[in-house]
Amino acid sequence: MEKLYRVALSLILLLGIATANGYAGMEKYGEDISIQKLTAIKDILANPKAYEGKLVAIEGKIATECPSGCWFYVEVTDGNITIYVDIGKSGFAIPQKKGKKILVEGTVVIKESGPMIQGKGVQVQ
Repeated sequence: MEKLYRVALSLILLLGIATANGYAGMEKYGEDISIQKLTAIKDILANPKAYEGKLVAIEGKIATECPSGCWFYVEVTDGNITIYVDIGKSGFAIPQKKGKKILVEGTVVIKESGPMIQGKGVQVQ
């Protein structure tokens, strides 16, 4: 009986560790995402000054990605709205994931070409 108890406890612990490490279908890159409330990409694009310098979390799918994975465009589901995300300056890259659902946490930066996200953490489904 004690052996069965140990096996069950080990399985529970392993499952907990796997889930905590994002094993359940989620790949993580960079820093952990801490923001629970999402910001709509359309809101950032409509009023970039209100978000400039702020840490936000956005979601969508990867529309375009550079070959080395250091930047990409995130689009919302209707495909008409995209925002540029640069993660290379944060010291990491992601493998090719075009078309995959993505969650990004980063700081809104306004460039000459418009607002963008300086990504700090990424989760890909």
